[in-house]
Amino acid sequence: MAEDGVDIANASAPGEGWLTESDFDDLSADDELVLAGIPPPLPLLPVPEHVSQPGDELCHDCSILRLKRSRFIVWPKDPDYGGYVQPDANFIELGNVKDMRQRKNCPFCRLVLQALGGDRVPNIASDGSPVKAQMCWTTDGTRDRNMPWNGRSEIRILRIYGRTGSGGFLGIEEMNLFPDISLLANDFPSEAPAKAQRFLPRPMQPECIDFKVVRRWLAICETNHSKVCGNRANMKQMGWTDPAGAIPDFRFIDLEDRCLVRASGNPRYAALSYVWGREPFFCMTSENLAVLQKPGAFDKEEIWSQIPATIQDAMTVAREIGIRYLWVDSLCIFQDLIDIDNMTGEEEVIMAGKMGAIRMMDSVYGAAYVVICAAGSRSAHSGIMGVRPGTRELMQPIEEIAPGFRLAYRQKSHDGIESFPYFKRGWTYQERHFATRLLTFVNGQVSLRCSSDISFQEDTWDDESVISSKRPPSFAGEGNDIGDGVEGPIQNYSEMQLTKQSDIYNAFAGVARQIRMQLNCDICHGLPVKYFDWLLLWHPLKKEQIRREGAPSWSWSGWQGGAFPRMWDWYTRDMKAIRKALRRRTWIVWYHRHGPHSTRCSLVHKHGRMSEGSKRNFYGGPIRKRFPFDCSQTEPTPRTLTEFEPTEYYFDVISTRPYSGYLQFWTVSAVFEIAETKTPWPEKGGPPPGKQLGIFGKSGDELGLIMVPTSWLKDNPAPCKREFLLICEARDLRVAGRKDMDVDDHEWRYRVMLVQPKAKGEYYERVTIGSIGRGDEMDSFGEGPRWKEFILG
Repeated sequence: MAEDGVDIANASAPGEGWLTESDFDDLSADDELVLAGIPPPLPLLPVPEHVSQPGDELCHDCSILRLKRSRFIVWPKDPDYGGYVQPDANFIELGNVKDMRQRKNCPFCRLVLQALGGDRVPNIASDGSPVKAQMCWTTDGTRDRNMPWNGRSEIRILRIYGRTGSGGFLGIEEMNLFPDISLLANDFPSEAPAKAQRFLPRPMQPECIDFKVVRRWLAICETNHSKVCGNRANMKQMGWTDPAGAIPDFRFIDLEDRCLVRASGNPRYAALSYVWGREPFFCMTSENLAVLQKPGAFDKEEIWSQIPATIQDAMTVAREIGIRYLWVDSLCIFQDLIDIDNMTGEEEVIMAGKMGAIRMMDSVYGAAYVVICAAGSRSAHSGIMGVRPGTRELMQPIEEIAPGFRLAYRQKSHDGIESFPYFKRGWTYQERHFATRLLTFVNGQVSLRCSSDISFQEDTWDDESVISSKRPPSFAGEGNDIGDGVEGPIQNYSEMQLTKQSDIYNAFAGVARQIRMQLNCDICHGLPVKYFDWLLLWHPLKKEQIRREGAPSWSWSGWQGGAFPRMWDWYTRDMKAIRKALRRRTWIVWYHRHGPHSTRCSLVHKHGRMSEGSKRNFYGGPIRKRFPFDCSQTEPTPRTLTEFEPTEYYFDVISTRPYSGYLQFWTVSAVFEIAETKTPWPEKGGPPPGKQLGIFGKSGDELGLIMVPTSWLKDNPAPCKREFLLICEARDLRVAGRKDMDVDDHEWRYRVMLVQPKAKGEYYERVTIGSIGRGDEMDSFGEGPRWKEFILG
């Protein structure tokens, strides 16, 4: 993209193409014509030599698949032509993975194994059954502008699946997500509809990344959706001020003057997102700042040799895409080791600047023109594969099936991400979350995702039907989708790892602030209060969790490991419908203790009908009679915790009212027996982690199922009788085909929380969540169900 003699598509050296904040403002008519004429796609590269090996021949199982070049095109005469892409169906068995690995001369077997995940794919599944490969024919093509998740059929692809012998799917740790194979673009039939070629995979430059491709992506984004992907929209939405003005001593690396500079005005900059690793490296301190601020500092060998490879390569990336200024935390924030209890005046200034930058990490990354995401770099010393010639180590998965007929696996930027530390670190989550343009380097490749929810990859063409359309922002929290706006961020972040467990709220603060602004409600220890009851119903996601003692047990923040809040799954994604249902399906009035030793409590959430007092429930709905005993007491009684020294939970920086983390409330208490069960788990995806047990009443009837942590069972072996709290009404499963999910039928059940008494019963902690039928509370042991006050920590 060219203006005033600056060509973003070709700028690479310092001083030849720096982009300023005003470069894309006040364009003349001629400029706009130039912008409309985005540089054309680069020509196809030759087919790599490695695609054909001596002795290659399709095995018997693959030869009967009738793979032909013409089958990968949807021809105008085909019934599928122009129709919507259909769900995967008609699966074809390819055989056991172990057997396919023995067919070393079969090019299609090799390609399928690469597409599945290569060496990550096990021969034997965790259930002891052999892992099998399957495929099905499906289609792809032009995205529908009104439904961008769907497309029109223009090419055919082979979708590959890895399945266990018992029919289950492999996890993301063991295989790539939804891999597909199609015809290499070089072998596109000349008589086929020309526009179909852009959906086929293409060869990549083997030695290193071609930054002309990246510059073209940025030109496309800048031209077609600058209002959405420009940082101004995000900054306005989040209420951010420019970091240069809000953070004391905000600095950049100036790649033209090769030194550190203090930010002035509002320069366009790139920000680096990466992992440090355990090995120490060169950082900016108060002692070396004066040297680093001198022009040419980074050209001096004694300094440059100390800059870790990942940061050196990030400087190269920024230069290649025409960005003069780069922000890197280790070189732009003071990293002095300071004794905070004995600070000098100068150290207090340094610490103020450092903490100011840390508190505003969301705006630092959100205000950047582009975030350089070194996701494939395992430490600051690793470098960014593909930036320097000879570092790509890329063997693109292409195989020759017959002369002039090559197939390729269409790689995805998230392939194999489970093996990289970057995608497991809590602090990096919000760095990429707030990026308006995220340039990701992983597996020696680069991809770009922008806020218009459009992705670019090196081995694919650019879908002009999508990139030229006006797109709404994909900023999380937009719209009315509970999955995108609330549950998705919680689920994704809860899986992350933290070096310091005390950072559980700090590293989520920016995302939480965004959720709080979108929902117009507070967040209490990680749970938005407008959806409090149903967000308490989360389950562990992939594996059993470990208790994080510095946060309350009732929140996902109180556990290490992924949490799965799944309203979108068992009810609906519609936030408005959820709020309506909560007004009808709940009865607990939640209070938050100001401190562990304090008797003061405040409502967790105040609805719009507080003047009606006890006539309304926690969400403003009318009080409903549910239980055959007095439930009128809902206000907390003054209680002092005397039998123990209560845990002081981590300060809740994401809340506007950061109280203790101890909830105080009244609800139904009931005692049930948990014991072995033969009832299968009702959900198709299988149960959450833990030991599946049944919940039994005094009649001996099984009332429901529950997944109990095996660590808890070591001290509480089943069968045993334990106390449960009735939390709210909810469903176990969504009723297929039903539009009105709030119909009062037998599918609505009571969600119950198995609790563990602490400090001689002065307070309780959550163990897990289960469900029983409405009315089953009357089948409880002992005195039966009763209305009881609890403190939950």
